[in-house]
Amino acid sequence: MPAIGIDFGTTNSAVAMAGDSGVELVPLEGAPYWRTVLFFEPSGRLSAGAPAIARYLETGGEGRLIQSIKSHLASASFSKTIIFNRRWALDDMIAAYLRQLRAGAPAGIELGNRCVIGRPVRYWGAETAEDDTRALTRMREALSKAGFDDVAFEYEPVGAAFRYAARLDHEELIVVADFGGGTTDFSVMSVPPGGDGMKILATGGIGISGDAFDARVIDAVVSPALGKGTSYRVDGFGGIAPIPTWLYSHLRRWHYLSFLKEESTIKLLERVTRGALEPAKFEGLVRIVEEDLGLPLHRAVEGAKSRLSASDHDRVTVRDIDLDLPVTRAGFDSWISEDLDDIDRVLGRVLDEANVKPADVDRVFATGGSSLVPVVRSRLAARFGADKVVGGEELTSVAWGLAARARQLFG
Repeated sequence: MPAIGIDFGTTNSAVAMAGDSGVELVPLEGAPYWRTVLFFEPSGRLSAGAPAIARYLETGGEGRLIQSIKSHLASASFSKTIIFNRRWALDDMIAAYLRQLRAGAPAGIELGNRCVIGRPVRYWGAETAEDDTRALTRMREALSKAGFDDVAFEYEPVGAAFRYAARLDHEELIVVADFGGGTTDFSVMSVPPGGDGMKILATGGIGISGDAFDARVIDAVVSPALGKGTSYRVDGFGGIAPIPTWLYSHLRRWHYLSFLKEESTIKLLERVTRGALEPAKFEGLVRIVEEDLGLPLHRAVEGAKSRLSASDHDRVTVRDIDLDLPVTRAGFDSWISEDLDDIDRVLGRVLDEANVKPADVDRVFATGGSSLVPVVRSRLAARFGADKVVGGEELTSVAWGLAARARQLFG
């Protein structure tokens, strides 16, 4: 039975396997990784990953698209939700995703019942050790329901370190910088070729990364174009009130936006629409909620963010609501500067805990989609030197390394 590594991410997920011929990614219906999304249809049909996005587009969004389910794992306040009159526990939703991930493997590849699965150094939203334990317990329950009952958890940056170790011919002192969708993690390690016997000197993480960067774009560019900061006439009173800002707080995160389609929120949107002083703007927000346009919105924001890695100017374009807004790299860099400062402080603490100075580090292995953002790379280069910062396989290196780790643990 092959050794399986699963990178269950906030935004993307990937699977790899280690067998007699080495480590290789498991193609999921032909793709190297899937989006971590679920699509629930009124008929009861459920799809995950790439097929979920395809069904969402085929049906014109007739259903509920749920994203970033990993981000709820540490939360004591969220355990279940109602989707088309069925109660779904969080671990059941994750198990449903993992079952379809398993089914997405090519015919003839049996993933078995054991795996090494990645975990962040600090789960998104975890404030205490109890929160972290809650996240692990829920994740283990979901894995068991999906058929994985022999499970080991490993830090995601450790998985990335195993991928980096495969290219070594001598031991190095490295920093793994894993910029995921929900969290950023750092690990300082002494890594020999192949990774066997690597030593972890210190680890640390923070619940800020790609999703937070996207949220900054929404705050600065999208929300004002959808009525944030404008007002409406209150029914029956004739007074003027600002449109509630918490609506836009939900807009900035995938996993919050899908829960705006509750009856009380829909009624609020109807009241505000009747009295909106800038109705054309607010109608765009209403359409995003009513027509479940979170996917095209966040795709547009993420696409603009990615293109700014190679260009100084781009646009956030959502054709469904006639949204076409300019963005610049300079603006983006300024919007996320506070987040990068927080990330830098965590990295500094990890280096201090390891008693390692930047000059002592041989390489910085940057992985995760947000590691490609130029200002993220420039921050690492400023601390360690540009020649020390390397990357590669940003969205799949963790899964590859976790499979290599599984081969160590399970043989």
